[in-house]
Amino acid sequence: MTIQDIAWVQPNAAQLDEIGRLIGMGHVRIHIEAVLPLAEARKAHELIESGQIRGKVVLRIAE
Repeated sequence: MTIQDIAWVQPNAAQLDEIGRLIGMGHVRIHIEAVLPLAEARKAHELIESGQIRGKVVLRIAE
């Protein structure tokens, strides 16, 4: 990874409000590829690093 690969982001309340509004209206949908228990965090990292997934990987902390 190089410095050019990192996106520098500043907190912006107005943008977060707008994103929340768009999600609430159903205009933005998030694709969840996998939900894994926290005990499988290593597998989650392997999935992400493989580049073979298109959505998000979620770690479930509690049942």
